[in-house]
Amino acid sequence: MKEEVSMKRKAACFAIAGTMFLSVFAATAPISAGADTTPGEAVTQESQEETTSSDQDKISLKAPKKVQTKAVKMKTIQLHWKKVKNAEGYEIFRAAKKNGHYKKIATVKGHNKISYKDKNRTVDKMYYYRVRAYAGESYGPYSKRVHEKAAPAKTTVKLKAGEEKIKISWKKADSAQGYHIYRATSKKGKYVRIAKIKGKNVTTFTNLNLKGGKKYYYRVRGYHMVKGKKVLSRHSDTVGVKAKKVKLKTHKKGFKYKNKFTVKAYAYTGGGTTASGTKARVGAIAVSPSVIPLGTKVYVEGYGFAKAEDTGGNIKGRTIDLYFNSVGACYQWGVRHKTIYTGVRR
Repeated sequence: MKEEVSMKRKAACFAIAGTMFLSVFAATAPISAGADTTPGEAVTQESQEETTSSDQDKISLKAPKKVQTKAVKMKTIQLHWKKVKNAEGYEIFRAAKKNGHYKKIATVKGHNKISYKDKNRTVDKMYYYRVRAYAGESYGPYSKRVHEKAAPAKTTVKLKAGEEKIKISWKKADSAQGYHIYRATSKKGKYVRIAKIKGKNVTTFTNLNLKGGKKYYYRVRGYHMVKGKKVLSRHSDTVGVKAKKVKLKTHKKGFKYKNKFTVKAYAYTGGGTTASGTKARVGAIAVSPSVIPLGTKVYVEGYGFAKAEDTGGNIKGRTIDLYFNSVGACYQWGVRHKTIYTGVRR
């Protein structure tokens, strides 16, 4: 009896072992082209193919670089950035505060379209921006944060060196009603405002009485008045140049001068304030700034040393107006043709 039970147990073990062997063999054997598969096996295979295809469809995108902003009009801020490889377009985000919430304001479609104008902004308000690229359902990381204030457009400046003077000229800036001019004696030094230009059409200024051979640096920025408040643009890029040295001549009276020529000299009196903002007095003469720039030190034969500080409607070309303390002194002078020496040094 014991032997019969033992034999049954051995037969059962061999049967189980055979079944396990067939199962393993079936799992590891290759499936022929015409082999049948269960529905579960088919779904699993398709899911794996879809996952692999989805991973392959993902596009690698980088954050836009060199994102720049500039005010191009009083209420318009322009953004510009470098192309991102594989990008199909870009999304623009804006915030009202540096660490505020960034909201998408525009989608720029096209790989080559790398600029955007944000219009109708509040004047004198700062705005913050970020840009990211997209392609299909893929999105790249955000660019670094940039900012700009809605203000007059930034201008560009050119310099022309003269003898102990420098002429500053700049491009008319959109929305600017006037300009401030700043000067420093080193590129990273302290910039001091040397002139305030009124009028949107005035785009030149000559800085006189400089030291010949010395380099000067300049910046210009426009302004626009809004409800009594002055809204300033960004400074222009800094430019610098050396003032030329002047070759002076010596007068028989001992002083040195740059040039001399004959002028028609009138006389005036009555006090008041000059075009330079100084008090009208003996030694303050009126000139045509296109011939003798305001601020020029001069010597007039028969009158003496003086300074060009005033202008007049009838003073044009090579004419000047000499100030006297009384009407009688003006009548005594009358109108004379005299030699004037400019760029005087004593």
